[in-house]
Amino acid sequence: MKRKLLLSGCTFAIGMLLAVQAMAAEPIRICSVDDRSGAAADTGNESFRGLLLAVDEANAAGGVAGHPIEIIEYDGKTDPQLTASFAARCAEDDGALMIHGGNVAAAAAAITPVANEYGIPYFMMSAGTNNLTDNPAPYLFRFGPRNAQDAAAYVELLAEQGFKRVAIIHVSLPFGMDSARDAQELMTAKGIKIVAQESYDPAAADLSPQVLNVRDADPEVIVLFPYPADGGRLLRTIRQLGVDLPIVVTRSGLLKTLRDIAGSAADGMIIPNTVDTDRPDVQAFFDAYTKKFGEKTQPTLYPIIGYDGAKLALEVAARPEVLTAIDAGDIEAARTAFRDGVLAMGTWQGLQGNEDAAYRFADDQRHGSPDSGWFTFITVANGGKDLVKPDLTSFHP
Repeated sequence: MKRKLLLSGCTFAIGMLLAVQAMAAEPIRICSVDDRSGAAADTGNESFRGLLLAVDEANAAGGVAGHPIEIIEYDGKTDPQLTASFAARCAEDDGALMIHGGNVAAAAAAITPVANEYGIPYFMMSAGTNNLTDNPAPYLFRFGPRNAQDAAAYVELLAEQGFKRVAIIHVSLPFGMDSARDAQELMTAKGIKIVAQESYDPAAADLSPQVLNVRDADPEVIVLFPYPADGGRLLRTIRQLGVDLPIVVTRSGLLKTLRDIAGSAADGMIIPNTVDTDRPDVQAFFDAYTKKFGEKTQPTLYPIIGYDGAKLALEVAARPEVLTAIDAGDIEAARTAFRDGVLAMGTWQGLQGNEDAAYRFADDQRHGSPDSGWFTFITVANGGKDLVKPDLTSFHP
């Protein structure tokens, strides 16, 4: 009996020791710096939820080699200076392995020099300005598509559907000007004529002059490059002035803020997206999202990008050279090993894009989204509430 008790006690003690060791393992810290309030809150909050879902799944499975995953979160409030300050805090004070975030171009760009200065890997989310990755930065990896890739997708669709006369209305900020320039080049190459191009200040109270100029140019379709709040007002103005033409809106049309303001004026607009809702793994993701957060979300790229970035980060963090540095308490070496690990992956398949598409990162390519197999299209229904698959047979001049 004594021997049995002794063996039982030893087994219990060993189990407790292993549990304590597992609990005592140094956490792997991911720093989220994103726009959680302000004009771009939709993008930042959805990307953060994708990150949170991936981390919760990992921790429920025991973490990474026994290391729990810890998220440190900051709200950059769409403020580049504040965002850069938080990024520096992630590197200096928080001991983070990497930074995850960046959905608005100006704030996203503010993190890059901080990441380079401190040698901390930075996974940029959906910021689309083309030149953000033109000069590859050593610690930067972008997951969302460039504006030029969006443009190539919808211009190809317009050409396929037989549109020849297009009007453009864009916000007079870098995103709008960047997007309009890409559209002009690609439409000209496809033989599509731009019959009118109008810009506006996002704070403008009256958008009717731009809409009336477009209407008088007699286009077959209107392409919009707005931010969320002004985009909702622009769509309402278009419909209130009796302009009943097909409308294409860039990815800002995916955002709830724009659709809530536009209401039924958003119904029927066509939006490029990078989420293929026919994929079973994508469907499983959105089911898991609903279960975790207690509410459904629309099938946009924002939570998907957050999830993909987190899943790749966790996979790279499990590499032996990263774990060895973490166990040695050398966060700088861990960050360098992490950066090198991303590059060593070459291609990696996540939930963005079609089933056969994959991200690709290399020394000279820090923009992961490929040019083909990445885009789908989606439309708005039910008074701006829902995003659904479009019937493109009715989308024509």
